[in-house]
Amino acid sequence: MRYTTYLFDFDYTLADSSRGITLCFRHVLERNGYAGVTDEAIRRTIGKTLEESFSILTGVTDPDRLAAFKAEYRREADVYMTPNTRLFPETLRVLRTLKERGAKIGIISTKYRFRIHDTMDQHLPADFLDIVVGGEDVSRAKPDPEGLLYAIRQLGVKKKRVLYIGDSTVDAETAQAAGVDFAGVTHGVTTADELAAYPHRRIMDSLTELLAPRRIAVRQIILLFFLLWFGWAESIPLDDDSTFIFFTLFLVYLLKVGSTRRLLPREVKAWLCEKCHPLIVRARAFHIRQIRGKAPAPLSTQPCTCRNCGHTFTGNFCPRCGQTRGVYRFRLRHAPGNILRSLFRVDGKFGHTLIALLYRPGHLMRGFMQGRRAAYSMPLQTLFLLVAFYLLAVQLVIPKIQEKQTVMETETYDPQRVEKLRESIADLQEEREKWIEDSLTAILADAAIIKLKQDLAEALPADSLKSNEKLKEEENVTILGIGLNSSQFGEKLDTYIRDIPFLGRVWELLKRWGHGNRTLHVIAILPLFAVGTYWSFQNRWQLRKHPQRVRFNLMEHFFIQAYIAGQIMLLSILVLPFGLADYEADIFALPWSIIFLLFWWDLRQLYLCSWWASFCRTVWMFVYGFLLFTCILSVGFGLYLVAEALLSA
Repeated sequence: MRYTTYLFDFDYTLADSSRGITLCFRHVLERNGYAGVTDEAIRRTIGKTLEESFSILTGVTDPDRLAAFKAEYRREADVYMTPNTRLFPETLRVLRTLKERGAKIGIISTKYRFRIHDTMDQHLPADFLDIVVGGEDVSRAKPDPEGLLYAIRQLGVKKKRVLYIGDSTVDAETAQAAGVDFAGVTHGVTTADELAAYPHRRIMDSLTELLAPRRIAVRQIILLFFLLWFGWAESIPLDDDSTFIFFTLFLVYLLKVGSTRRLLPREVKAWLCEKCHPLIVRARAFHIRQIRGKAPAPLSTQPCTCRNCGHTFTGNFCPRCGQTRGVYRFRLRHAPGNILRSLFRVDGKFGHTLIALLYRPGHLMRGFMQGRRAAYSMPLQTLFLLVAFYLLAVQLVIPKIQEKQTVMETETYDPQRVEKLRESIADLQEEREKWIEDSLTAILADAAIIKLKQDLAEALPADSLKSNEKLKEEENVTILGIGLNSSQFGEKLDTYIRDIPFLGRVWELLKRWGHGNRTLHVIAILPLFAVGTYWSFQNRWQLRKHPQRVRFNLMEHFFIQAYIAGQIMLLSILVLPFGLADYEADIFALPWSIIFLLFWWDLRQLYLCSWWASFCRTVWMFVYGFLLFTCILSVGFGLYLVAEALLSA
């Protein structure tokens, strides 16, 4: 690696703070009678000092007046700047990768140092950045090289080993004056042609070009091919035995290769970027909108009378009842939009929550727990609605699949085999009566009968007495060789509870409610995953190792798991029309390999950790959940034995 030190500008290079800057400038300018300044004109001044920016926007040259503007701006920035600053999507990955390679990282900006730390400390450890030079640390702002030269002296590095990255011609002039190499990035309003007029090493569309990935190796291509081939052979045809192990390994390895290697030659990549430029622009705009949220509507200053409560107000919403001022009559042309809004805009947030669950689930959960809740539905509300949509979709899709399965089972029905199995079961039951005194032989006979009944249930067609056979199987299962079977115990317990009128009614209600209730089953396992996640990510060892990690309590982990369960149900709805309904009887309608990948992805975004760390912690989460489930079953079985002894007495 040629460069050992990477120094970055902040605004429009590492982060987009244009919304906060524009908002602060707008408040100051309108307060002082400059209402005609456009947002684009404000954005063109980003990177300059506040005095220079206000002078350009207002034409004022009086130093005292400009100082007053600056003081007002600082008061506005204390309120609006940090909440309206967002890092670019690739920023954290680029910084972490450069740091892992042993490079020194610094930030040189005209923005105040504490505001930079307010943003960066939310995502990175406190000692991650080697140096931060703000506007208060220098006497002369950029393009004067004072701040850049100061950082080089403090880090003790040579100029030829330093690369300065910025987004504007001011940054290019600063690097040229300091005698260091410059790399431009077109995140801001400055075009590539404007940056190319200055000495530069490269002009980038994204900071990821700093990583200079190597070409993919032949051995990696061969390994990817074999993993894909094994995954295809494993999953086709799709059935209950498909585990998707090789396909999962293929996706994981492809992700690793894609993050460290250049999959396509630069010429091919440039040609594709040129052809797909409109799609890339729209995808990037969509990504930024998901990060920043929907821009607020312009505030109306015209008086309006609310049609709901009759209150006269100014603004977009009535302060008394909350109804919008833009109330329209229902017409036929509004019908499609009204239907879609009725389905996907529950409380005005449901649709946005669904998109976030598919696109940025971990960031959604972290933001919701940290207080950004106005744009999202509540976790349990989202889960209940998605379960309801899933059950509705199942009623439309599953009957056709069941009809096909019934036809296939009827075609493979062998009456001779069924008759032989029934005769074998009858013979064993007669012999079983002779072995009552020999308890060990009786237990072995019971096990053989159970196995034959399982074979009989599989041999019977779908519309037969298969369920009754399974019921008989359950009735004859002995518990650890104890003579009392489960049906006897269930009858005694049911009789005991029915003797109490109130408990009897509640007992019947719970049995009817819990049988086949997917919502109840999903909610029942949420505490297991919540405790497992809390133990794997929030234990003391992890917090000592990663003190910068966001901390969530156990209740917050429960809501996080509710969001993840909602995400799984949403994907289950999306795959149902494609015939992927083999897991309909499970708790979730997706294979556990896919569920593990979703947990891996979500928890990585939630805790802002690496892929490997998230993988290990996710494995531990499942281990803890399984151990907790085992403990609960053990306690339940112990209570069963105690109740059996009491009822037998």
